[in-house]
Amino acid sequence: MINLPAIFIANGLGAVLMFTLILSNPKGTRNVFLDEKIFFLMCYLTLGLCIVETFTFCIDGKIFPGSVFLNRLANSLLFITNSIFSFLWTVYVDYKLFGKLERLRRIYPFVAIPAVFVCLLAVLNIYFDILFTVTSENVYIRTPMAIISYLVTYLYLMMGAVMVFIYRRKVGKYMFMPVIVFLTPIFIGSLIQLLCYGIALIWVTVSFGLISLYINLQNEVSMLDALTKLYNREYLTRFLNYTLQKPAGFKDTAGIMMDINAFKEINDVYGHSEGDHALQIVGQCLLNIPDEDCFAVRYGGDEFIVICSIRSLEQLNRIEEKIRSRVEQQNLQNTLPYKLSLSMGCALLDPETDNIDSFLQRMDQRMYENKRIFYSNSKNDRRRKR
Repeated sequence: MINLPAIFIANGLGAVLMFTLILSNPKGTRNVFLDEKIFFLMCYLTLGLCIVETFTFCIDGKIFPGSVFLNRLANSLLFITNSIFSFLWTVYVDYKLFGKLERLRRIYPFVAIPAVFVCLLAVLNIYFDILFTVTSENVYIRTPMAIISYLVTYLYLMMGAVMVFIYRRKVGKYMFMPVIVFLTPIFIGSLIQLLCYGIALIWVTVSFGLISLYINLQNEVSMLDALTKLYNREYLTRFLNYTLQKPAGFKDTAGIMMDINAFKEINDVYGHSEGDHALQIVGQCLLNIPDEDCFAVRYGGDEFIVICSIRSLEQLNRIEEKIRSRVEQQNLQNTLPYKLSLSMGCALLDPETDNIDSFLQRMDQRMYENKRIFYSNSKNDRRRKR
């Protein structure tokens, strides 16, 4: 039993959401980068699918010249577009994680094989009963083979989710992408629609998922440093404001401020592009420090801050040592023409006496004390060499 009013409401809502999202994309600003192109292509596909799916429900069981062929054609288009959409999701996630076109060219012709297979079946279905059949009364009926399309769709969606949860730490990026929020309603809606024909839930749930994804993309832009992919100063300020207002817990909040020793010399001798490379290397060292409850911020220039939740000062010292060890490993692995090192200064945040400025100032003072020791030792080393 097809409930047309419910279908109009569900798919109409999905179409309105996608139309609104597409209109929010100013021409010339969000049509340059591949991930943005893919995202808005998914929005266009979802808008089209909301319209085409509603059309198939409207003509189902209606007899008019060419109605059976039109029903076959429209439903075949749904299967094709659905496969393309789910494949694009994996491409989108991969590019957000790795940002490498060469990787996409190398891997994704093979990843596309299941989607191409379903598209081929859908095209043949215009003339032969494979994924679905249309009776002489122009009634659409799925065949058991239709499960192939659903399995391929789930395969791509799960592939994207798995990539995010496995590789986001290895690649070294904070990911705001709400994968669970995006996928859960889609799985629920598609499963209900698979079991109960006549209910239209897939594309309105996809629309909600894309809206959620878009909102989090804006967070990504506003809260991440473009060069290092660490959190930025705005995020740090918001976090510290919140921390100073909440009740004390079992853990203390501590900060480690650091900057790169002789960073000006790196820029002057090797150029600013190499200076940017040094910043990126340090950023990678500060990402996802194993077994520690902390996050890293690019505070400005070559200054970084790591904010930690700790139970003891020994734990804070251990985090410092892990950072130094990571930097030293990078020196060995990258065979850089210079040696990276960091000056550090630590402080505990006291919610009763501290404000943001006093907390940062204590870290800054201790960092510069450490830096003075570094430069003093460097001068002594040069004198000994003479």
